[in-house]
Amino acid sequence: MTEQPPRPKQAACLVCRRSKIKCDWMPYEAKCRRCIHLNCECIRPEFHPGRQKGIKNKRVGLDKALYQLQQAVKRVKSGEARGAEERSIVASLRQLLDDVEGNEDAAEHSSRQGSRSNTQEEEGGSTSSDLDEDNENENDSAGNRSMADFVQRTEESLAIDDAENPLQLLARASYFHPGDRRSGNSPQSQRQRDAASSKQDPESTRVQQFFSQAKVKLDVGEDLDPVDLGLVTMDEAESLFNYFYSKLVHTRWGLSPRVHTATYTRSRSAFLFTTVMAASTLFMPSAGPLSKRLFNHVKMLAHKVTNDKYKSVEIVLAFMTHIPWIFPGDHTMDDETCMYIAMATTIAFDLSLHKVLMPMDVLESSTTVSKGECLDPRTALAIDGFPDVDPWSEQGQLLLRARERCYISLFVVERGMALARGRPFMIPITRNIKDCDTWHRSPIADEQDGPVASMAVMRRNLDGLFNTVRALCDGSQNSNSDGSLVARSIQGAIERFFDQWLAEWGMMIGLGPGTLSIDWIKERHLLTAITERRLPPYVDILVAHTRLSTYGRIINHPTAPVEVRIFFRTAGLSAALNVMRAAIQGESQLQSMPNNTAIMISFAACFALNISAYAPDGSGLAPSIRRLIEEAIGVLERIGTVTPHRNGLSVLYGKHLRHLLRISGPSKGGRQPKAQRTTPSSSEPMQDTPPALPSSFMDQQMLWPDMVQFSTMSDDQIAQVLNQPGNVFEPSSSFGGNMSWEEMNNFDWLNWPAFNAN
Repeated sequence: MTEQPPRPKQAACLVCRRSKIKCDWMPYEAKCRRCIHLNCECIRPEFHPGRQKGIKNKRVGLDKALYQLQQAVKRVKSGEARGAEERSIVASLRQLLDDVEGNEDAAEHSSRQGSRSNTQEEEGGSTSSDLDEDNENENDSAGNRSMADFVQRTEESLAIDDAENPLQLLARASYFHPGDRRSGNSPQSQRQRDAASSKQDPESTRVQQFFSQAKVKLDVGEDLDPVDLGLVTMDEAESLFNYFYSKLVHTRWGLSPRVHTATYTRSRSAFLFTTVMAASTLFMPSAGPLSKRLFNHVKMLAHKVTNDKYKSVEIVLAFMTHIPWIFPGDHTMDDETCMYIAMATTIAFDLSLHKVLMPMDVLESSTTVSKGECLDPRTALAIDGFPDVDPWSEQGQLLLRARERCYISLFVVERGMALARGRPFMIPITRNIKDCDTWHRSPIADEQDGPVASMAVMRRNLDGLFNTVRALCDGSQNSNSDGSLVARSIQGAIERFFDQWLAEWGMMIGLGPGTLSIDWIKERHLLTAITERRLPPYVDILVAHTRLSTYGRIINHPTAPVEVRIFFRTAGLSAALNVMRAAIQGESQLQSMPNNTAIMISFAACFALNISAYAPDGSGLAPSIRRLIEEAIGVLERIGTVTPHRNGLSVLYGKHLRHLLRISGPSKGGRQPKAQRTTPSSSEPMQDTPPALPSSFMDQQMLWPDMVQFSTMSDDQIAQVLNQPGNVFEPSSSFGGNMSWEEMNNFDWLNWPAFNAN
C-alpha cells in the first residue's frame, strides 16, 4: 500500500473557523465536508503559519477587511479622520455600501411582489430618495450593518447548529436581532420598523415612545411667543438683550452672549426669551408698562412650562434668570425661589446635564470615570434637538459648553439659596463639579466663566471644611485636649481654606491694576505699599457670607469647647460686618442686587445686632455696629427702589431691620452715633478703592473716640478692631442665650424678641 502524499497546508474555512471545529477537506475537493453538508460557500483564506505573540491584528482575509471597515467608521464618528485621503476613502466606502444595499433592496422588492401586504410592511425596502436623505446617518452605523450583512450571507443556516457554541451565539446577538436580520440597525431602518409597528399595533408604538430616549420639549409657538403676541417688537428684543449682557449678566450667571442671542433664544424657549427681556426692563426707569406686561407673561409661561412639562436647557436657564428678581408675595413663604430651583434641577437631571461629556471611544479606554457619569457629545446634542450638528464644530462646541455652564451655574445658585435660607443642599457634587477647577480655561470661555467657576469650587469644597472642623470639635472631647489649641486649629483650617481660594482666584476675577500679595495672605497684616486686586462687589458679598455661613454651621456644634465658641463669636461678627461693608462700598455696582443677596445682608445685620448687645461697656463697639447696620439698611432700601417699578424684596428686609433696630433700644453704653453718613447715594459714583485709613487701632480711636467707621474699612482692619483686648464679649453659653444658629438658619431670625428693650 503506497503512502499518500502529504496534503498541502491550508487554513480552515471561515465556516469551520467560526464554529471552532476541524476543517476536514481533500485537495481535490472544492468544499470541506461541513460546507458540503450545509450546502454553503467554502471560503479558505491563504495559509497563515500561526499567531505571533505581541501582534494585535490577528485578522486576515475578509475578517481583516471587515475590521478595517469598522475602524474607519469609528474614526469618522470620533472626528479623527481629518486627512483628505481618509475622507475620500470613507466617501468611497459609503457609496459602495449604498449601492450594495440599493441592489439588495431592489432584488428583495421584486421577489416579494406576490407576498401579502403585511409582509411588505414588515420588510419593505428603502427607496433611493430615502437613502439620499439619510446618507450621513447610515454612515454612522455602517460597521454594524456590514457585520450583520456578512453574518446573514455566510451563516444564515447556522442558527440551530451553532447551539453547540453558546459563546458564539452571545457574540452574534450584538450584530443582529433574530426577528429582523436584514434591516440592520440604521436610523432609516429603525424609522421603517417604527412606521410598520405603528400601522400594525398602536399600543406597541405607545409603549416604545414611552421608553424612548430623553429629548427636549420646546416651549415655542405663536400662542407663547411675546413677539407674535404683540408684547414687544424684535428690535426692542435685541435692545433688551444687549442691555442684559452689558448691565445684568454679572449678577446672573449661566447665559452666553455668543449662544443665547435674541434670535436663537426666541427659537428655543419663549420662557427664557421673555424672562431676559423682563429682567432688563426692571432696571430701565421709563420701561414700567412694558415691564409689567412682560412679567405677567413670564408668570403665565412659568405655570405653563410646569403644567405641560416642557423641558430644555433654556428652560433651566429661564428659571435661574427669573429667580433673582421675583416680586415679594404676601408672606415670606410665598417666595417661589425654592420651587423654581427644584423644577430647574429636575429638568437638568432629566436632560443629563449633570453628566460629563466624553466620547464613547475615549470612555472605553478610561479607567477613572464610570459610564454612568458620562454622556457622549453626539447623544447630548441629539437630546437637545441638534442631531445634525457635529460636536467637534464651533457650533457644537459652543452648544456643549452651554450645557456645562448651565449645570455649574445651577449648582452655584442652588448652594447659595440653601446657604442664605438655611436649607439642605439638593444638588449633589457630581463628576463635572468635581472637575470644574480648570473649566474656565478654554479658548471658547466667556467673561463670566471665571467667577462662576470660582464660586462653584468654593461651595463644592465647603463640605470638606465642615467635616474637618467637626472632626476637630469631636476630638476635643478627650480630657487631655486643650480648648485653646483646638480653637487655633479650627481658626487655621478656616483661614487656610479662604486664603487658598483667594490666592487661586483673586488675580483672575479681581478688579484693579494692582497685584495680589501672597505674603500678605499668609501673614494677614495690613497692606502698605502693595495694592490688592479687589473682588467684584457681588463676589465679595458671596465670599463673606460663605465665611459667615461656615461659622453658622458649626458654632453650636455640641462637642465644641468654650474656647471654640468664643472664637466663633468674634469671627462670626467679623464676617457679618464684612458682608455689610461690601454691600455699602459696592452699592453703585449692586443696583441689580438679587433677592438672595439681600437676604444674606439682612442675615448678617441680624447676626451683628444680636452680638453687639453683649459688647463690653465703654468700648464704642455697639454703636459702631448699629451705625453700620443703618447704612446697610439704606443700601437695601435704595436698591429696592432703583426704578419706580422695581418692587424689590430688599425694601421689605430693610424696613424690618429698621424696626428691629428701633425695638432693640439704645446700646449699653448709652452713646448715640455721632459720625455723619459717608455712603454716597445710588446716583453718586462710587470710589474704586476705599479712602486712606489709619493703620493702627490707636489712630482710629483718636479720630473716632466714640465709634469706628466700619463701612470705610477693609476686612483686616475690621478684624483688627474686633480682636482688641477691650472688645471681648461677655461670656454666654448659647450665643447670648436668646438665639441659636438653628433658629438663625431660616427665616425665624427675623422674629426674635426685643432682647434689649430694657
